[in-house]
Amino acid sequence: MFKIKKIKTAKFLTKNSLILSLFCTLLGCSEEPINTPVTSYCSVINEKLLAFSRLSNFEKQKFIKLSNTRFKKYKNDFIEAAETFELEWELLAAVAFQESQWNPKARSATQVKGMMMLTLPTAASVGVTNRLDPIQSIYGGAQYLSDLKKIVEYGTSSGDKIAFVLAAYNLGLTNIKNAIDDLNIESSKVTWLNLEEHLINLKSSMDSEDYSRGQQTVDFVERVRDYYYLLLGQNCNN
Repeated sequence: MFKIKKIKTAKFLTKNSLILSLFCTLLGCSEEPINTPVTSYCSVINEKLLAFSRLSNFEKQKFIKLSNTRFKKYKNDFIEAAETFELEWELLAAVAFQESQWNPKARSATQVKGMMMLTLPTAASVGVTNRLDPIQSIYGGAQYLSDLKKIVEYGTSSGDKIAFVLAAYNLGLTNIKNAIDDLNIESSKVTWLNLEEHLINLKSSMDSEDYSRGQQTVDFVERVRDYYYLLLGQNCNN
């Protein structure tokens, strides 16, 4: 259990609505304006969010261990990149952990590489020339997330929109748009829960690989959420 941190910056408090909005979007609670003191906010992070996490204790401990070792080398780079592209550094770092466990030399069988596991076309679109360069990868991933935030118009709340952005980062924006078109719901009314259910249940004309890919994208969004809250929980430490 994380201890409560005495937080002085107003910036941390202004995150409350967005943070709990994402929590409510992904876990299904009601979304109301947040006007809680820091101690109450940290209690929510510690007692509620971690309780709903699907991560095993082993996974949580591994994350905490790497956040205290491997991540420290790059933390300032995540903060600076996030500030440059108007993102939360915790969200950017959570995506990176889900993609590579903050390993700058990570590779996959599908030829995505680096800290943010960028594809070659995505890397080229954000000016990354060496995907295995951790700084280029972090900034490239930050720019790509920022670009998606500007493009994605789905979601009925700020937290909902973040879920769509994360799904697009993982599955590709075109694939997300196609999946949303399949829902036959007015785009302004589509929620993440609508898309989540559809991705999990992709069948019929979709082959087994596509079915698995839809589930992988849902898992990606949920695990990024979990890592995001683990990082936020660390902000509550003394």
